[in-house]
Amino acid sequence: MMLNRQLNGLIYEDNSLDDNGGDNIMVKAWKRDNIKIGFENGQFIYRVPLKLWIKAGWKIEQFGISLSDYREMNAEIALKFRSSVIVNKDWSVTTVTTSDGYEWLTKPTLKIGPVDLPITFIADLIIKYNTKSINSAIDDGLEQSLDLKTTARQAWIEMQKPMLLSEEFGLWLRISPKSVSAVPITGGKGIIKHTTSIQGVAECFTGKQPPSRINPILPDLTTVNSLSDDFLANVISYIRYEYLDSITRLMLINTSYTFGKKKITITGVSVYGNESKMIIATDVTGSINGKLYFAGMPMYRATDSSIILKDLQFSVQTRNVLVKSASWLATSGIEKMIGKKMSYPIGADIHETYDMMAESLKKYEIGEGFFMTGNLAGIDVQQPVLAPAGIIAPVSIKGKLSVKLE
Repeated sequence: MMLNRQLNGLIYEDNSLDDNGGDNIMVKAWKRDNIKIGFENGQFIYRVPLKLWIKAGWKIEQFGISLSDYREMNAEIALKFRSSVIVNKDWSVTTVTTSDGYEWLTKPTLKIGPVDLPITFIADLIIKYNTKSINSAIDDGLEQSLDLKTTARQAWIEMQKPMLLSEEFGLWLRISPKSVSAVPITGGKGIIKHTTSIQGVAECFTGKQPPSRINPILPDLTTVNSLSDDFLANVISYIRYEYLDSITRLMLINTSYTFGKKKITITGVSVYGNESKMIIATDVTGSINGKLYFAGMPMYRATDSSIILKDLQFSVQTRNVLVKSASWLATSGIEKMIGKKMSYPIGADIHETYDMMAESLKKYEIGEGFFMTGNLAGIDVQQPVLAPAGIIAPVSIKGKLSVKLE
């Protein structure tokens, strides 16, 4: 420890018997053993063991006659100190160290001839002349040792780099931190803890590595009473029209529908988006030959983890045509028949992503000495939306996440 290097050897010396109003005491103090540090009630506590050499006695001069008796003895004492530590918003550390008394490890002999040795005076003398230098050494050592800003900046930058959670499936996690908060320094069992929470947005991507968007500026620190390690990762589940088209073909092509003496058969299918609705274009033969267009709103159904089409109806253009040429089909209820078949399962993909994240976050190294650990606690699929190339189903994965320096 830096403090043990700074305070070493002889740390106090009084070579005169006549100091302090002729006290008839000489004292030397050496550091006896390593300084011990602990943490108690929000403060660092120190125990500085000293070995003492003491020369003390008495001297009388009267009527031209001088009488004296001096003895040398050894003793051991432990000085105690406490330090309050404040982490400032600019990540610097301010410490205030004060004396917390002392304890005798071995006491000097109490009596030399007719003179009682004032042992409390010796202790007070050592504290008086050493408190300032020891306090200063402790404060300097703590402020240099607790370089929180360097560690925090390194973690801040490392966690912004895209993290490959699964090489096989190309699953990436990117975190965009926004602010930093921390609770006061704590400690115990030989460990000093400074717990910091970084608030930000977690996103998951599949495919190629997402671009890095590193903000190198570490924000000011906000001190709070408690922190949360909860996190919410936003995963984009992208269902392309090519996939939707292939599934819809399997469900509809060569299916027939009979309405009394009327009958149609679907011979072709294509799927695409139009503003907020998904369009199913069908080629039909039979009582009607041509194209029929159906439109519906994509919606997530949690019971079977599928995307369905809500309120599937004929498109406006198709309905207008049918009212004039085939009113029987316009009122046949075929939309509901087809709508019941429109189910696109995405549960397997979502749960596979969830399982990969859970496995990767058991202990993920994001930089030298920095590890991210997490436990996932649930999935929430948001309302799907249409995109130019398919349906986007936003997925929120909840859990607890922490970054540790080992």
